[in-house]
Amino acid sequence: KNSIETHDVNPAYTSQYCPICGQHFEERYGSHHELTKCKKCGKMNANIAAAKNILSRLTDEEITLYTPYKRVKEILASRIKEA
Repeated sequence: KNSIETHDVNPAYTSQYCPICGQHFEERYGSHHELTKCKKCGKMNANIAAAKNILSRLTDEEITLYTPYKRVKEILASRIKEA
């Protein structure tokens, strides 16, 4: 009766990259390392950034659930260079 729809996505690096510009976060801080800073976009909550990145993975045709961890990093790095 009360159900929600779920999807599996590849979680690799979702909390380490900015969901706005794609840059790798330069630092994490806060008592639980929940805050982060992007060189271009400024400060943000790392958990919210990760949630946004996870949502974008639903429609990402290049990073699938089974894309290897190292390949995900390569793809993310290439997207920064292209931007």
